[in-house]
Amino acid sequence: MMNEKLARAIADGRFEETELGLFVPSERSMVKGVFCYGKRGEELEYSDNLVVTEGLNYIVGVALKATSPITAWFIAPFSGAVTVQATWTAANFTTNATEVTGYESATRPAWTGGSVTAGAVNSFAAKAEIKATSSITIRGAGMISNATKSNTTGTLLGASRFGSDKVLDTDEILDIGYGLQITAVT
Repeated sequence: MMNEKLARAIADGRFEETELGLFVPSERSMVKGVFCYGKRGEELEYSDNLVVTEGLNYIVGVALKATSPITAWFIAPFSGAVTVQATWTAANFTTNATEVTGYESATRPAWTGGSVTAGAVNSFAAKAEIKATSSITIRGAGMISNATKSNTTGTLLGASRFGSDKVLDTDEILDIGYGLQITAVT
């Protein structure tokens, strides 16, 4: 669970956005998310993400304010040539990011995280599968709490524009994992 002082600093807006994540100077901590992705048969790539304000508020709420934990998270791929903004939410993700829905699963694929260790958790051992039903381009992904494709309810934890576009033809598969880590900065 998140340290109470760290959670309060984030809740009070006492953090800086950096290329490496959110730096909280008073607690000498870094909050960082990362997506791991790759087409089947190709090398995996990694893309740092922005933990959006809605996601930070959720994390702080669970740590300090008895907000109910979300027990299921989902990966939502997108095709927009956009820069992720801290103001993105579950309500505006589909429009802002241009969510991709042309893949085999009837819902957004589930995120299956491993054990929490050393202030981190990820789904790199159990990545979500996006199997194209037609030619699609995926430029990024979000971590969201609602399974329904293009739905505008729930909580958006974070999102990332990938370092390279992934063009999938029919039946090609893109695997996407997500991890979140809070580390001490010395």
